[in-house]
Amino acid sequence: MKLKLWLKWLRHPQRGAAPLSFVVTVAYDYKYLPPVIKSLYSIADEIILGLDQDRISWSRNPYEFDTAKFQSMTRELDPEGKIRVVEGDFHSRTYPMDNDTYERNYLSLKCKKGNWIIQIDSDEILLNPEEFKDWIDSGKGSGVILANWILVYKKIGDELLVVDREKHYHAVGTRLQGGYIGARYTGQNQKVSPLRLLHFSYGRTPEEMWVKLKNWGHSQDFDTDKYFEFWKNVGLDNYSELKNIHPMEGSAWPSLKRMKEPELH
Repeated sequence: MKLKLWLKWLRHPQRGAAPLSFVVTVAYDYKYLPPVIKSLYSIADEIILGLDQDRISWSRNPYEFDTAKFQSMTRELDPEGKIRVVEGDFHSRTYPMDNDTYERNYLSLKCKKGNWIIQIDSDEILLNPEEFKDWIDSGKGSGVILANWILVYKKIGDELLVVDREKHYHAVGTRLQGGYIGARYTGQNQKVSPLRLLHFSYGRTPEEMWVKLKNWGHSQDFDTDKYFEFWKNVGLDNYSELKNIHPMEGSAWPSLKRMKEPELH
């Protein structure tokens, strides 16, 4: 009998829960946080929110930030005391992407040792958190974990224009603290997870979009003024005609498709 149980364990070993440290970078778009935090809260062991101490972006521009509102928001989102705000100088390097990478390294070192570090931006909503948690606990994760982005290009009423790409993988997780070499990538081998992220990358108001283009990690990588004018003219009447619209890599965003905005609880 004991031999049969042992053989069964070899085929289906029992895995322990893998603790998850979620790291979320916060700046000018902190108002997007509530649905993001709600989507990950139940599976998180700790949540670290990174915030520049001087309210200056990676592109070294000051931004408007209502500290009192932010504090009130985080209190409401944190009934179990999982959230910790970590402030630091995340703007002193010349190139925006270097500031991006530095902040992610800095925050990863604040996570509990041995945890999986899952970097989620403040506009990325987990669509299947429980499935992702089960996958992590099964022990299938290794190296850098990739998630499938459903990237929102524009929000028009209750409809979304999203990048029409079946597989759009992006790095989100690692156990390697302080090992980021470019944003969320570490150079480790990559493992695709089942995690799906609804990423409101460009799905913003024109005012919010302009602020993002001037302040995010890629603000010096393309002509943001020209691209902003292009983006403003995309609508439900012409989206199907547009091809290869990524601002730096063209074919990375081959086309757009239309979908209803999901109800997020």
